[in-house]
Amino acid sequence: MKEYRNTLKNMIHMKGVGVMGSRKCFNIQSCVLLFSVIFLLFASTAIAAPKIAVYAYHSEPYIDLDPSVEYSNGIIPLQNVYETLTRYNARTKKIEPLLATKWVASSDGLKWTFTIRSGVKFHDGTNLTAKIVKDSIERTMRLKKSASYIWDAVKAIDTPNNTTVVFTLKNPSPMDLICSASYAAFIMSPESMKMDSSWFNSGKDGGSGPYSIAKVQKGEQIILKAFKDYWGGWKPDQFDGVIIKKYAESSARRQLVEKGEAQITEGLSATDLNALSKNPNVVVHADPAWKNAIAFWNTQKSPLDNVNLRRALCYAYPYDEVVKNVLDGRAKKASGLVPVGLWGHSDKLGAPKFDIAKAKKYLALSGVDPKKCKFEVTFTSGYEEYRSAMQIYKTNLKKLGIDLNIHEMTWDSEWERSKNKNPKDRQDLLIMNWWPDYPSPLSWFYTLMHSEKNISFNLSYINNPKIDKLIEEADTKTVVNRKEAENIFINLQEIAIDQAYFINMFDREACWVVNKNVKGFYNNPAYETVVFFYDLRTK
Repeated sequence: MKEYRNTLKNMIHMKGVGVMGSRKCFNIQSCVLLFSVIFLLFASTAIAAPKIAVYAYHSEPYIDLDPSVEYSNGIIPLQNVYETLTRYNARTKKIEPLLATKWVASSDGLKWTFTIRSGVKFHDGTNLTAKIVKDSIERTMRLKKSASYIWDAVKAIDTPNNTTVVFTLKNPSPMDLICSASYAAFIMSPESMKMDSSWFNSGKDGGSGPYSIAKVQKGEQIILKAFKDYWGGWKPDQFDGVIIKKYAESSARRQLVEKGEAQITEGLSATDLNALSKNPNVVVHADPAWKNAIAFWNTQKSPLDNVNLRRALCYAYPYDEVVKNVLDGRAKKASGLVPVGLWGHSDKLGAPKFDIAKAKKYLALSGVDPKKCKFEVTFTSGYEEYRSAMQIYKTNLKKLGIDLNIHEMTWDSEWERSKNKNPKDRQDLLIMNWWPDYPSPLSWFYTLMHSEKNISFNLSYINNPKIDKLIEEADTKTVVNRKEAENIFINLQEIAIDQAYFINMFDREACWVVNKNVKGFYNNPAYETVVFFYDLRTK
């Protein structure tokens, strides 16, 4: 996923306070012990008891804490620890200043000049300069990890003085949007830039954001504490610290917010959301999301290299039943790869339909013996909607004489398996969520469909020069002719549907549950699953 991303790309997960069983309550003693530790961490910076926000997350809270590397769930802590030059405001649909106070583009879109904010300190006390901005971006470009492709248009970065950064581009690109990206756009301290991922993953950071990293537990939780010298200043009703912790099961996350032991959670089952909507102590936010659930066929593994077989398998998927019954209508049927609400989406592509007659037709055309088809699907543990959807799908496939083995895994294990050098050792079908790296449809195509030397998120293993050329053409036209770029993106979706590279399962709705005493929360689809804790206020 960007569970992905890196995704969530390379990251998304967290675990509850204490050890969780499949549907067991969290361990109260562990919870008390954890909060005792938190109090000690923050007691030196607060006279009164510290205000701590607990975010009960459904998966590991990070995969890699190196801001040039992480491309998954780590977006959540990193967006609170590090900062970018700009930030996209989904409510106003405008790009706002962050580490840059203003910017201007040349008339041809090939040169962008950013003015850097004065008075910004990193957590190690270093002052922000234009050169640090340049070096941070060049480090990410050099490592070629995470969403580093967002900088591909950059020809040169110059710093004529301490507060000015000038980007010279190979082709017109929306640098103001790119600088607001959720991944690969972080600015980091000079000393941290010298370090490798092991340094970051030990619990150290090089950020300038409102929070610094206090403690990490790989695969389970990350604890953040307020950075007292943050350039934005602090008010008494802001949170002194943050716990982002993994609770895989929806029922466990529901219990935490019901008892007031977590302030925020997301990704709950329809049953739990319906119950919490009647609870006066919480607020349920249901908002549009630029996020969808996609299942990737292993097209390098026989017999899934047969396009007619993949078409048959796509027609057997229960699209309507999953949206209506499993998700209780809290999602939309997908029309292509790009979700509703983001340019590049087109209803003209048509929503996919379950059609067992067509499934049988294409199975016959494939020439594949269904008795020899025993496929395995993997997804991240704790996703009840995937579990239920795959059980229905398994029943449908039996009508074709095809067997499906359902396997739940941790995201990092699932993703690592998908990158195995031998296609036969990978899963047949992998399910994950996807969302954009910045407000553009490019991420679905460059990351999921463009050829890769080293496997990252092209998990259908598409290798087609024609597709690569179309993606690159759309990218270059995004600024100078967005309509033409959009038409290319729609054409690419038509190709993906025809070739049955994916099952476009559904477009998600962002459903959050927030304690009623927490104010200032809003869902920003440009930063999937991120809570900007600095913006929150509490009693």
